[in-house]
Amino acid sequence: MRTPRYEQIAEKIVTLIHSGALKEGDKIPSIRQLSHELSVGVNTVKEAYWRLEDRNYITVVPQSGYYVKNRFNERVEPSEQDLKQLDPKKVTFCRVYSMFRDNAFDKNGISLALSGVAPDLWPKKRFGRYLMDAASDNDLLAAEYLLPPGYTLLRQQIARLGLSAGLTLSPDDIIVTNGCQEAIFLALMALCKPGDTIVLESPTYFNLLQLLQALNLKVIEIPSSPEEGISLDTLKFVIENHPVKVVFSIPNFNNPRGFVMPSWKKKEMAWLLEQSKIPLIEDDIYGDLYFHRRPDACKSHDETGNVLYCSSFSKTIAPGLRIGWIAPGKFYESVIEMKMLLNISTASVNQIAVACFLAKGGYERHLRKVKGKLIENVQSMRNEILLHFPDSTRVSNPSGGSFLWVELPEPIDTEQIYQDALAENILFSPGHLFSLQNKFTNCMRLSASTWNLKVADTIQILGRLCKR
Repeated sequence: MRTPRYEQIAEKIVTLIHSGALKEGDKIPSIRQLSHELSVGVNTVKEAYWRLEDRNYITVVPQSGYYVKNRFNERVEPSEQDLKQLDPKKVTFCRVYSMFRDNAFDKNGISLALSGVAPDLWPKKRFGRYLMDAASDNDLLAAEYLLPPGYTLLRQQIARLGLSAGLTLSPDDIIVTNGCQEAIFLALMALCKPGDTIVLESPTYFNLLQLLQALNLKVIEIPSSPEEGISLDTLKFVIENHPVKVVFSIPNFNNPRGFVMPSWKKKEMAWLLEQSKIPLIEDDIYGDLYFHRRPDACKSHDETGNVLYCSSFSKTIAPGLRIGWIAPGKFYESVIEMKMLLNISTASVNQIAVACFLAKGGYERHLRKVKGKLIENVQSMRNEILLHFPDSTRVSNPSGGSFLWVELPEPIDTEQIYQDALAENILFSPGHLFSLQNKFTNCMRLSASTWNLKVADTIQILGRLCKR
């Protein structure tokens, strides 16, 4: 199909602007002048100029003419070479992922970096109806601020769901947040000041490490076992010898290792920290993605409100909803004040839609489908890794969630493999991201959210890169 004449004219002017032949503030020919020069109709040039105005390339000054518009705010697309050279520890992994998504996905790239429900499992149709209902009904409730602690029906449903994790929460114990990350941020802001010390299991979620650095908090990493998590003996020693302000843990389907801390250990840790008057921030965002049995939460062993329990629907329904929550125990007033100061409220439409989805049984049905698929995906990816990766490679065998923690033979450096994989349009999380120390350089975290022939081929390519 032939490109319309007005579009050709517009593209020629765009080319002149990008090449520098026309600069910001330069006047361009008038409509009549360009019409005469190109021997085209006045209306054709008018259409071309209107399109350039819509695309923010030119502006009209009354009684003067058309001028090239300021382009300083134009987003510059990163080059492919920029993408290959990015170090996720220097530029933040989220920036790397965004560049990869915007560039490599157009070339059939594969990301094994982020967890959660695969897009083909999102409850689009069913949940979409609840979103439309929330936006149009509820006597304009969706257009109002749902001030903290958040939508009552949603908090009631969250409290109901908590029963499966051993929690006996009242809706009044819960504060709705913009995802689990904000819940953790609010907890840290309520409990800590710059220079305070926080203890966590190692390896741990890389976004948390970046958050702790941004808040100028000191970090003590305690080694965790692949089966049971943090060492309580080491934790006790650290508490006795350091001024620890807070302990942070992901005890269920840990990110990145995938372990579940045994119930007796959760109880003992909760008791130890309670006796030491040290709050525990618990991240249970993966707790509902269990394959066989829902593990209990540390919060279920909390008798004094010392545990701040954080979770979200980002990993179970869809990440873009940004509906999370925190049950901050005895720190409730400090956290709710911080929430008000930070952003006043969480999106009302999303709160109402999620509440309806939960109340009408959609969430449980959706989870059954998701968990069934994850069981297949995780096992398939694990088998493929063991088949194609170097001998002596060790792979976690989680009972929930979507991550696999891969430990390669010691000489192999996954930071180099990360660069080689980017050249193949493959993205994964190298192990060094999950610690502030120079550790886990022979490890990687892979997401099994999606499994198909293309992902299987990707695992084979990664295996070849590791062997090479």
